[in-house]
Amino acid sequence: MLDTNFKNIVSKYLDISEEEQISKLKAKLTLFDGSILWVREVWTKEKIESYSYYWLRPDESVTMGWDNAPYHKEVNSFPHHKHLSSKVEPSNERNLSEVLKFIRIFLR
Repeated sequence: MLDTNFKNIVSKYLDISEEEQISKLKAKLTLFDGSILWVREVWTKEKIESYSYYWLRPDESVTMGWDNAPYHKEVNSFPHHKHLSSKVEPSNERNLSEVLKFIRIFLR
């Protein structure tokens, strides 16, 4: 579920799926500037096991992406990392609220 603290930047929220026991969330957030945030989270017992958040411009080109896929062992925040153009960098943003906070600051 989307945190209500982000109503000022999220203009549309579409919940695509959620299941029991292992909760899977797939959502498409349309932000106030027309950009889109694709959200995928897998939860077990109130803990995020895996996630990916991809922020796209209105033309659907990728601005930035965050995930915890077990690649990029060279990144000091492994497995958490973010994709910027062709670079992979460490990431402190590890859930939807943290990603939306980052985007809100970025867009100011």
